[in-house]
Amino acid sequence: MNDLVKSGPGKAIPVERRKNLSLEEFKNHYRKKGIPVVMEGVADNWDCVKKWSLEYFKELHGDDVIAITSYQLKNSYETITLGELIDNIHSGGDKYYRFYPLLYRHPEHIKDFDYKWLLERKNPLTWFDSWQVFMGGKDTVTPIHSESQCNLYIQAVGIKKWVMYPPYYTMVLDPTPVRNVYRNPALKAEKAPFNPFTPDYTTYPEYQYLDRYEVELKPGDVLFNPCFSWHTVKNLTDSIGVGYRWVTPLYALKISPLYAFLDLCATHPPVWKAFKLYIEDTNQVRLVESGNLEKYLKEKAEKEELQKAKRNST
Repeated sequence: MNDLVKSGPGKAIPVERRKNLSLEEFKNHYRKKGIPVVMEGVADNWDCVKKWSLEYFKELHGDDVIAITSYQLKNSYETITLGELIDNIHSGGDKYYRFYPLLYRHPEHIKDFDYKWLLERKNPLTWFDSWQVFMGGKDTVTPIHSESQCNLYIQAVGIKKWVMYPPYYTMVLDPTPVRNVYRNPALKAEKAPFNPFTPDYTTYPEYQYLDRYEVELKPGDVLFNPCFSWHTVKNLTDSIGVGYRWVTPLYALKISPLYAFLDLCATHPPVWKAFKLYIEDTNQVRLVESGNLEKYLKEKAEKEELQKAKRNST
Protein backbone atom coordinates (compact mmCIF):
# COMPACT_ATOMS: atom_id res chain seq x y z
CA MET A 1 0.00 0.00 0.00
CA ASN A 2 2.88 2.38 0.79
CA ASP A 3 4.28 1.88 -2.72
CA LEU A 4 0.87 2.68 -4.19
CA VAL A 5 0.58 5.88 -2.18
CA LYS A 6 4.07 6.94 -3.29
CA SER A 7 3.08 6.46 -6.93
CA GLY A 8 0.29 9.02 -6.55
CA PRO A 9 -3.34 8.92 -7.70
CA GLY A 10 -4.19 6.44 -10.43
CA LYS A 11 -4.92 7.66 -13.94
CA ALA A 12 -7.95 7.02 -16.12
CA ILE A 13 -6.51 5.84 -19.45
CA PRO A 14 -8.89 6.03 -22.42
CA VAL A 15 -9.05 2.77 -24.35
CA GLU A 16 -7.80 3.39 -27.87
CA ARG A 17 -10.56 3.64 -30.46
CA ARG A 18 -9.38 2.44 -33.87
CA LYS A 19 -11.08 2.59 -37.24
CA ASN A 20 -9.93 0.15 -39.92
CA LEU A 21 -7.54 -1.61 -37.53
CA SER A 22 -5.74 -4.26 -39.56
CA LEU A 23 -5.87 -7.90 -38.54
CA GLU A 24 -2.08 -8.08 -38.27
CA GLU A 25 -1.80 -5.03 -36.03
CA PHE A 26 -4.60 -6.35 -33.83
CA LYS A 27 -2.85 -9.71 -33.42
CA ASN A 28 0.72 -8.47 -33.04
CA HIS A 29 0.12 -5.47 -30.81
CA TYR A 30 -3.16 -5.60 -28.90
CA ARG A 31 -3.85 -9.33 -28.59
CA LYS A 32 -0.23 -10.37 -28.17
CA LYS A 33 0.41 -7.78 -25.43
CA GLY A 34 -2.99 -8.05 -23.75
CA ILE A 35 -3.97 -4.44 -24.47
CA PRO A 36 -7.67 -3.56 -24.77
CA VAL A 37 -8.80 -1.77 -27.90
CA VAL A 38 -12.11 -0.67 -29.43
CA MET A 39 -12.60 -1.42 -33.11
CA GLU A 40 -14.95 1.43 -33.78
CA GLY A 41 -18.04 0.83 -35.86
CA VAL A 42 -16.90 -2.59 -37.09
CA ALA A 43 -20.33 -4.13 -36.47
CA ASP A 44 -22.40 -1.23 -37.83
CA ASN A 45 -23.71 -3.38 -40.67
CA TRP A 46 -24.13 -6.63 -38.73
CA ASP A 47 -27.73 -7.68 -38.15
CA CYS A 48 -27.22 -7.75 -34.37
CA VAL A 49 -26.86 -3.96 -34.58
CA LYS A 50 -29.33 -3.30 -37.41
CA LYS A 51 -32.19 -5.52 -36.21
CA TRP A 52 -31.93 -6.20 -32.48
CA SER A 53 -33.99 -4.51 -29.78
CA LEU A 54 -35.60 -5.57 -26.53
CA GLU A 55 -38.92 -5.90 -28.37
CA TYR A 56 -37.24 -8.08 -31.01
CA PHE A 57 -36.11 -10.56 -28.35
CA LYS A 58 -39.43 -10.53 -26.52
CA GLU A 59 -41.31 -11.35 -29.70
CA LEU A 60 -38.94 -14.12 -30.80
CA HIS A 61 -37.81 -15.66 -27.53
CA GLY A 62 -39.94 -14.18 -24.75
CA ASP A 63 -40.90 -17.67 -23.52
CA ASP A 64 -37.27 -18.71 -22.88
CA VAL A 65 -36.87 -19.65 -19.21
CA ILE A 66 -33.73 -18.08 -17.78
CA ALA A 67 -31.78 -17.78 -14.53
CA ILE A 68 -30.72 -14.37 -13.28
CA THR A 69 -27.85 -14.88 -10.82
CA SER A 70 -26.34 -12.40 -8.40
CA TYR A 71 -22.70 -11.36 -8.19
CA GLN A 72 -23.17 -10.10 -4.63
CA LEU A 73 -25.48 -12.60 -2.95
CA LYS A 74 -24.09 -16.11 -3.26
CA ASN A 75 -27.39 -17.97 -2.91
CA SER A 76 -29.53 -15.46 -4.77
CA TYR A 77 -31.01 -16.29 -8.15
CA GLU A 78 -34.33 -15.94 -9.93
CA THR A 79 -36.06 -18.18 -12.49
CA ILE A 80 -38.12 -16.09 -14.91
CA THR A 81 -38.80 -15.80 -18.64
CA LEU A 82 -36.95 -13.53 -21.03
CA GLY A 83 -40.23 -11.70 -21.65
CA GLU A 84 -40.64 -11.01 -17.93
CA LEU A 85 -37.09 -9.67 -17.80
CA ILE A 86 -37.73 -7.31 -20.73
CA ASP A 87 -40.98 -6.10 -19.12
CA ASN A 88 -38.95 -5.32 -15.98
CA ILE A 89 -36.42 -3.30 -18.01
CA HIS A 90 -39.19 -1.35 -19.74
CA SER A 91 -40.75 -0.52 -16.35
CA GLY A 92 -37.47 0.90 -15.03
CA GLY A 93 -36.64 -2.18 -12.94
CA ASP A 94 -33.14 -3.21 -11.91
CA LYS A 95 -32.90 -6.73 -13.35
CA TYR A 96 -29.78 -7.36 -15.42
CA TYR A 97 -29.50 -10.61 -17.37
CA ARG A 98 -25.96 -11.75 -18.00
CA PHE A 99 -24.69 -14.64 -20.14
CA TYR A 100 -27.85 -15.39 -22.17
CA PRO A 101 -26.73 -18.44 -24.26
CA LEU A 102 -28.42 -17.15 -27.40
CA LEU A 103 -26.62 -19.25 -30.00
CA TYR A 104 -26.75 -22.41 -27.88
CA ARG A 105 -30.53 -22.10 -27.69
CA HIS A 106 -31.13 -20.44 -31.06
CA PRO A 107 -28.18 -21.17 -33.38
CA GLU A 108 -29.90 -19.48 -36.32
CA HIS A 109 -28.72 -16.14 -34.89
CA ILE A 110 -25.18 -16.88 -36.06
CA LYS A 111 -26.20 -15.02 -39.22
CA ASP A 112 -26.51 -11.84 -37.13
CA PHE A 113 -22.70 -11.64 -36.88
CA ASP A 114 -19.68 -11.65 -39.17
CA TYR A 115 -18.45 -14.92 -37.73
CA LYS A 116 -15.45 -15.10 -40.06
CA TRP A 117 -14.25 -11.69 -38.83
CA LEU A 118 -14.47 -12.86 -35.20
CA LEU A 119 -12.74 -16.19 -35.87
CA GLU A 120 -9.83 -14.41 -37.54
CA ARG A 121 -9.17 -12.47 -34.32
CA LYS A 122 -9.41 -15.41 -31.94
CA ASN A 123 -6.20 -17.00 -30.63
CA PRO A 124 -5.15 -20.30 -32.21
CA LEU A 125 -5.33 -23.56 -30.21
CA THR A 126 -8.39 -22.62 -28.17
CA TRP A 127 -10.25 -25.01 -25.88
CA PHE A 128 -13.70 -23.65 -26.67
CA ASP A 129 -15.61 -20.54 -27.68
CA SER A 130 -18.98 -19.30 -26.48
CA TRP A 131 -21.53 -16.57 -27.14
CA GLN A 132 -23.23 -14.69 -24.32
CA VAL A 133 -25.78 -11.89 -24.59
CA PHE A 134 -26.18 -9.25 -21.86
CA MET A 135 -29.45 -7.33 -21.41
CA GLY A 136 -29.99 -4.64 -18.82
CA GLY A 137 -31.70 -1.35 -18.15
CA LYS A 138 -30.17 2.05 -17.54
CA ASP A 139 -27.79 2.26 -14.54
CA THR A 140 -27.49 -1.52 -14.02
CA VAL A 141 -23.95 -2.59 -13.11
CA THR A 142 -21.83 -5.73 -13.12
CA PRO A 143 -19.27 -5.56 -10.25
CA ILE A 144 -15.53 -6.03 -10.80
CA HIS A 145 -14.53 -9.57 -11.75
CA SER A 146 -11.96 -11.50 -13.75
CA GLU A 147 -11.82 -14.72 -15.74
CA SER A 148 -9.55 -16.66 -18.09
CA GLN A 149 -11.54 -15.99 -21.26
CA CYS A 150 -10.60 -13.41 -23.85
CA ASN A 151 -13.58 -11.47 -25.11
CA LEU A 152 -14.59 -9.64 -28.26
CA TYR A 153 -17.54 -7.68 -26.93
CA ILE A 154 -20.03 -6.40 -29.50
CA GLN A 155 -22.25 -3.49 -28.44
CA ALA A 156 -25.53 -4.04 -30.28
CA VAL A 157 -28.02 -1.68 -28.57
CA GLY A 158 -27.51 1.32 -26.29
CA ILE A 159 -24.41 2.66 -24.55
CA LYS A 160 -22.28 0.83 -21.99
CA LYS A 161 -19.30 2.07 -19.97
CA TRP A 162 -16.38 -0.24 -19.16
CA VAL A 163 -13.70 0.24 -16.51
CA MET A 164 -10.77 -2.21 -16.62
CA TYR A 165 -7.80 -2.79 -14.32
CA PRO A 166 -4.74 -4.58 -15.77
CA PRO A 167 -3.89 -8.06 -14.40
CA TYR A 168 -0.76 -6.78 -12.66
CA TYR A 169 -3.03 -5.23 -10.01
CA THR A 170 -4.39 -8.67 -9.06
CA MET A 171 -2.46 -8.84 -5.81
CA VAL A 172 -3.76 -5.41 -4.80
CA LEU A 173 -7.35 -6.43 -5.51
CA ASP A 174 -6.72 -9.53 -3.35
CA PRO A 175 -9.26 -11.93 -4.92
CA THR A 176 -11.51 -13.84 -2.55
CA PRO A 177 -10.51 -17.55 -2.51
CA VAL A 178 -12.87 -19.65 -4.63
CA ARG A 179 -13.04 -23.17 -6.02
CA ASN A 180 -14.35 -22.13 -9.43
CA VAL A 181 -12.94 -20.13 -12.35
CA TYR A 182 -14.61 -16.75 -11.67
CA ARG A 183 -12.97 -14.32 -9.29
CA ASN A 184 -14.01 -11.17 -7.47
CA PRO A 185 -11.85 -8.73 -5.49
CA ALA A 186 -11.81 -8.82 -1.71
CA LEU A 187 -15.03 -7.56 -0.15
CA LYS A 188 -14.72 -5.41 2.96
CA ALA A 189 -16.91 -6.77 5.75
CA GLU A 190 -20.56 -5.73 5.48
CA LYS A 191 -19.79 -3.44 2.56
CA ALA A 192 -20.75 -3.55 -1.10
CA PRO A 193 -18.01 -4.28 -3.67
CA PHE A 194 -15.97 -1.32 -4.81
CA ASN A 195 -17.81 0.54 -7.56
CA PRO A 196 -15.67 2.92 -9.68
CA PHE A 197 -18.85 4.60 -10.96
CA THR A 198 -19.60 5.78 -7.38
CA PRO A 199 -16.21 5.27 -5.69
CA ASP A 200 -15.95 4.83 -1.93
CA TYR A 201 -12.27 5.51 -1.27
CA THR A 202 -12.80 5.55 2.50
CA THR A 203 -13.67 1.84 2.54
CA TYR A 204 -11.45 0.93 -0.41
CA PRO A 205 -8.53 3.43 -0.32
CA GLU A 206 -6.25 1.31 -2.51
CA TYR A 207 -8.39 1.83 -5.62
CA GLN A 208 -7.65 5.54 -5.84
CA TYR A 209 -4.03 4.70 -6.68
CA LEU A 210 -4.74 2.22 -9.49
CA ASP A 211 -4.47 3.13 -13.16
CA ARG A 212 -7.51 1.99 -15.11
CA TYR A 213 -8.78 1.84 -18.66
CA GLU A 214 -12.11 3.50 -19.38
CA VAL A 215 -14.32 3.51 -22.46
CA GLU A 216 -17.92 4.03 -23.52
CA LEU A 217 -19.20 1.65 -26.19
CA LYS A 218 -21.87 2.66 -28.68
CA PRO A 219 -23.75 0.40 -31.11
CA GLY A 220 -21.41 -1.14 -33.66
CA ASP A 221 -18.28 -0.94 -31.48
CA VAL A 222 -16.32 -4.12 -30.75
CA LEU A 223 -14.09 -4.14 -27.65
CA PHE A 224 -11.20 -6.56 -27.15
CA ASN A 225 -11.07 -7.42 -23.44
CA PRO A 226 -7.94 -9.53 -22.72
CA CYS A 227 -8.09 -12.55 -20.42
CA PHE A 228 -7.62 -11.96 -16.67
CA SER A 229 -8.36 -8.25 -17.07
CA TRP A 230 -10.35 -7.01 -14.07
CA HIS A 231 -13.43 -5.24 -15.38
CA THR A 232 -16.76 -3.75 -14.42
CA VAL A 233 -19.50 -2.32 -16.61
CA LYS A 234 -22.42 0.07 -16.30
CA ASN A 235 -25.30 0.43 -18.75
CA LEU A 236 -25.71 4.14 -19.42
CA THR A 237 -28.93 3.37 -21.33
CA ASP A 238 -31.01 0.25 -21.85
CA SER A 239 -28.44 -2.02 -23.42
CA ILE A 240 -27.85 -5.27 -25.31
CA GLY A 241 -24.32 -6.54 -25.89
CA VAL A 242 -22.70 -9.81 -26.94
CA GLY A 243 -19.55 -11.41 -25.59
CA TYR A 244 -17.75 -13.74 -28.00
CA ARG A 245 -15.36 -15.55 -25.64
CA TRP A 246 -12.66 -18.17 -25.87
CA VAL A 247 -10.00 -19.82 -23.69
CA THR A 248 -6.46 -20.35 -24.96
CA PRO A 249 -4.44 -22.15 -22.23
CA LEU A 250 -0.96 -21.12 -23.43
CA TYR A 251 -1.99 -17.49 -23.86
CA ALA A 252 -3.72 -17.46 -20.45
CA LEU A 253 -0.57 -18.96 -18.91
CA LYS A 254 1.48 -16.14 -20.42
CA ILE A 255 -0.84 -13.40 -19.10
CA SER A 256 -1.27 -14.84 -15.58
CA PRO A 257 0.63 -18.07 -14.79
CA LEU A 258 -0.78 -18.33 -11.25
CA TYR A 259 -4.45 -17.97 -12.11
CA ALA A 260 -4.20 -20.07 -15.27
CA PHE A 261 -2.82 -22.85 -13.06
CA LEU A 262 -5.50 -22.30 -10.40
CA ASP A 263 -8.20 -22.60 -13.09
CA LEU A 264 -6.91 -26.08 -13.87
CA CYS A 265 -7.25 -26.92 -10.16
CA ALA A 266 -10.87 -25.72 -9.90
CA THR A 267 -13.18 -28.23 -8.24
CA HIS A 268 -16.59 -26.54 -7.88
CA PRO A 269 -17.22 -27.14 -10.70
CA PRO A 270 -14.06 -28.71 -12.17
CA VAL A 271 -12.66 -26.85 -15.13
CA TRP A 272 -13.88 -29.35 -17.75
CA LYS A 273 -17.44 -29.06 -16.45
CA ALA A 274 -17.20 -25.27 -16.06
CA PHE A 275 -16.26 -24.85 -19.72
CA LYS A 276 -19.15 -27.12 -20.78
CA LEU A 277 -21.54 -25.03 -18.67
CA TYR A 278 -20.11 -21.80 -20.17
CA ILE A 279 -21.43 -22.91 -23.55
CA GLU A 280 -24.80 -24.13 -22.25
CA ASP A 281 -25.38 -21.24 -19.81
CA THR A 282 -22.64 -19.54 -17.78
CA ASN A 283 -25.14 -18.76 -15.03
CA GLN A 284 -25.08 -22.48 -14.25
CA VAL A 285 -21.45 -22.16 -13.13
CA ARG A 286 -22.61 -19.75 -10.43
CA LEU A 287 -25.51 -22.04 -9.57
CA VAL A 288 -23.09 -24.94 -9.06
CA GLU A 289 -21.02 -22.77 -6.74
CA SER A 290 -24.07 -21.86 -4.63
CA GLY A 291 -25.47 -25.40 -4.65
CA ASN A 292 -28.62 -24.36 -6.52
CA LEU A 293 -28.15 -25.99 -9.92
CA GLU A 294 -30.50 -28.94 -9.41
CA LYS A 295 -33.14 -26.70 -7.85
CA TYR A 296 -32.96 -24.28 -10.79
CA LEU A 297 -33.14 -27.07 -13.40
CA LYS A 298 -36.30 -28.38 -11.73
CA GLU A 299 -37.85 -24.89 -11.65
CA LYS A 300 -36.84 -24.35 -15.28
CA ALA A 301 -38.53 -27.59 -16.41
CA GLU A 302 -41.70 -26.74 -14.48
CA LYS A 303 -41.86 -23.20 -15.89
CA GLU A 304 -41.25 -24.48 -19.43
CA GLU A 305 -44.20 -26.85 -19.03
CA LEU A 306 -46.37 -23.95 -17.92
CA GLN A 307 -45.23 -21.89 -20.92
CA LYS A 308 -46.00 -24.81 -23.24
CA ALA A 309 -49.47 -25.28 -21.73
CA LYS A 310 -50.17 -21.56 -22.10
CA ARG A 311 -49.19 -21.61 -25.78
CA ASN A 312 -51.33 -24.70 -26.44
CA SER A 313 -54.35 -23.10 -24.78
CA THR A 314 -54.20 -20.17 -27.14
